[in-house]
Amino acid sequence: MLYLSRNLTHVALASILYLGLFFLFGNSSYAADLSISPSTGSYSVGQTFTATIKVMPDGVNINSVEASLAFNPAVLSVVSVNKTDSAFSFWTTEPIFSNSAGTIKFDGGSLSPITTSSNLLAITFRTLVEGIGSISFTETSIFEVDSRSTAVYSSVDQASYTVSSSQSPVPSLSSPPAADDDSDETIDFGDSPRAPLIESSTFLDPDTWYKDTTGLFTWTIPSDVTAVAVELSDDPDNIPQDNEQAIIDPPAKEFVITDGIAKEGIQYLSISFQNQSGWKAVTNRELKIDSTPPEPFVITVQAGASSISFPTLRFDAQDKTSGVEFYDMTVADQEPLKLTPDEARLGYLLAELEDGTHIVKVVATDMAGNIRESSVTVSIKAGWINPLKAEDEGLLRGIFTALNIFIFFLIVIILLQIIYFWYEHKQLKEKEEKLRRETKEIQDQMEKIFSALREEIYDQINNITKRKKLTVKEKQAVEGLTQALEVSETLIEKEINDVKIILK
Repeated sequence: MLYLSRNLTHVALASILYLGLFFLFGNSSYAADLSISPSTGSYSVGQTFTATIKVMPDGVNINSVEASLAFNPAVLSVVSVNKTDSAFSFWTTEPIFSNSAGTIKFDGGSLSPITTSSNLLAITFRTLVEGIGSISFTETSIFEVDSRSTAVYSSVDQASYTVSSSQSPVPSLSSPPAADDDSDETIDFGDSPRAPLIESSTFLDPDTWYKDTTGLFTWTIPSDVTAVAVELSDDPDNIPQDNEQAIIDPPAKEFVITDGIAKEGIQYLSISFQNQSGWKAVTNRELKIDSTPPEPFVITVQAGASSISFPTLRFDAQDKTSGVEFYDMTVADQEPLKLTPDEARLGYLLAELEDGTHIVKVVATDMAGNIRESSVTVSIKAGWINPLKAEDEGLLRGIFTALNIFIFFLIVIILLQIIYFWYEHKQLKEKEEKLRRETKEIQDQMEKIFSALREEIYDQINNITKRKKLTVKEKQAVEGLTQALEVSETLIEKEINDVKIILK
């Protein structure tokens, strides 16, 4: 029994081990690999070389890869990371590197499955000192195309490069030696030119339509570039260096778009650089030009279901080049309304319009900003009344009643009376002031007259009284004259004072 028990135990352990190996290797029978090519090499100090990161699906449909690499920053330095020939069509994380930390990271994917061995990145290194420059994957995630985004990978390669101080023979850049037909080895003459970066102050965005047919494209020429190929083509994959007439030597830094060169529609400005390594990367910059307005269009008026309903407007402008972007519709004196092409085709129901004839104006604008205008006259018989206008009319009728009109005229009469009394009071004040001035002048004149008269009478009296003997009549005359003068002066002064008192 003990022997049988031991045998059963061994069988159970063997079965478990077999099942574990089956699930381990059975599920990994199809797995993807990452590699670095070349994985080895010998270089001298100061030399540059390119290492390519590749993915090998090995029977698995791959759609994305996320990886981190580490290299020896004391021996190697990253010059550039090129993704021009990458199988990835989008990048969740753009390739980045740090020469101080010795790291490279990237995260990209493809909309279509990757089923064959494909290049992901091309990394150019420069050797710094003697030693061993190693490159290794530190983190790797390869995802399969399925609903679960399963991570599948079996192994990753490492790379090691020997850097020595001895200078290996460097072939002439002007005439590189021919490769041996029986050998698979190639000689690296340096980095290929990078893809040109094209800029334009006129055509800023390659995804935008423009109605301008003239403009300027510029780019920066690296120091090692010896020629440039520039061509305007309808092919998004155009290779300008294939056309000898497109090659410019010495290289130019700009390309002028004129009316004779530019065409309506989508074109591509193809530019490529040449250096000692030859031609390689091509930039095909998209250029969208539409200088033609949309075609003339008709606004269709569809009557309502009944005689008192509003009509529906439909319109559909055609623009063969860029297409209509939106419509601006103005009904009568209302504010303009913006409509999309789909809304215009489905129809716009007019509403809240008083009976009568109204003009509807529609302006169609295409993607480049060109416009085309159309208008139509619409007859409305829906019996609609503007509630705000009706309310205003009712308010006016409520104001202009017989009682309100009587009160209004009474107020006006009172105001006129007040104005009249104020005016008369003002005139009276002016007359009083004038009378005061005249009274003052009379007083002053009377004082002057009586003063002169008094002096004259006193002189006559003195002459008369100088005589030694006066008759009785002469004495009575002198006394009467003096008394009359005093009485007259007193009376006149009293009257003047009375006038002053009245005017106070």
